[in-house]
Amino acid sequence: MQDTIEVKLLKEIRDDLFFLKKKVIIIEEEVDAISNDIHEVRPEYIKKLKKIDKEGKFNSFKNIEELRNAIEVSD
Repeated sequence: MQDTIEVKLLKEIRDDLFFLKKKVIIIEEEVDAISNDIHEVRPEYIKKLKKIDKEGKFNSFKNIEELRNAIEVSD
């Protein structure tokens, strides 16, 4: 009787581990997708960086929003 209870418990643990493994794989895939999106550089930023590199002109900005505005209004 004790053996069957232990076997049942072990099967439940195995099933739970299998479920958790699938969830971890899904989470890893989503994190990778988000990471790839975050590290992608917009083409307009690359254009602005090339211009800055060529001119040697550097500006300071108070925050990221001010930087974005400067990039978006300049060609």
